[in-house]
Amino acid sequence: MTYSVPTLKETIASVQSDIATRLSGADATPPRSMLYVLARVQAGANDDLNAYITDLARQIPWDNADDDLLIRWAAIWKIYRENPTGAAGPVNFSGTAGKIVPADTLLARADGIQYKLVADLVLTDGTGTGTVKCTSVGAVTTTDANTPLTLVSSVSGVSSNATVGSDGLGGGGDIESYDSVRARLLARVQDPPMGGSEADFIKWAKSVAGVTHVWVLPGWMGTGTVGITFMMDGRSNPIPLASDVALVQAAIDAERPVTGATFVFAPSPLPLNPVITLAPDSTAARTAVTAQLAALLASEATAKCCTLLLTHIQTAISTAAGVTDYTLASPTANVITVAGQISTLGTPTWD
Repeated sequence: MTYSVPTLKETIASVQSDIATRLSGADATPPRSMLYVLARVQAGANDDLNAYITDLARQIPWDNADDDLLIRWAAIWKIYRENPTGAAGPVNFSGTAGKIVPADTLLARADGIQYKLVADLVLTDGTGTGTVKCTSVGAVTTTDANTPLTLVSSVSGVSSNATVGSDGLGGGGDIESYDSVRARLLARVQDPPMGGSEADFIKWAKSVAGVTHVWVLPGWMGTGTVGITFMMDGRSNPIPLASDVALVQAAIDAERPVTGATFVFAPSPLPLNPVITLAPDSTAARTAVTAQLAALLASEATAKCCTLLLTHIQTAISTAAGVTDYTLASPTANVITVAGQISTLGTPTWD
């Protein structure tokens, strides 16, 4: 039976009644009397205890726990909050053959984010590829392939211009949100390990910082194989880099059953480039429509074969703030993807 927590007024009345019972009819209700004051002091203490116990009871189910208790509950199930991480990966250098780019050499991106060379690099034939790691953390440290970097301090015989390698600088992630920890904890409790079930592969992939959505594709490369693809929605470009794929592959290989083969890959984006005429047309309305379409794709687009309904696209546009009427010239039919593809928001055209 549910326990009804008494109000402060009810608690005062209960203490006054107890005083009358235990002191043979003594009256604790007259204002300013000693018993009146004592009744209120005792009731106030009881009310604080009731509030504390009520708060603890609320947090016994993990889905209601406050942030600090949530982290403790999660740790019991070996779910640990992901710390922020800095991106790392290959960078291509050039210069005089035989010159050494020393370890700890700093390179900067155009926006000022810096990366440090992990180990000495010898420029064989005037070129070389070294591994760098960002000096800061967060999803913003992730960098696409072929992005130019500049040496912070010149190195004799080494060009001040370098470029990110073909794998990009991946692995950068923000500190995990409490909602994400809560979701992973509930998934662990509701879907316990089953020796390689779909839930297991999702959990292993999400143990890598920044991974948000995961799709498991049985038989991806034939009998006894499984494909895993994923997204990193905390970034401006949520499609994983090659280095992100390598991190998730390593995390899964460390946990998966020894039999069978696992293939981790980035989904192939299929951009949605809608052509829309708004009435009335304004910057605010365009922003609202773009946000609605992004939210639609985040909730409905998957990499396991998917039909994105045209009617849902139309609803997203029509329900955007500031839109009274509109014309959608493209797409004119449902958007269909195959396994391994995912619909992403491209560039809307505003006619």
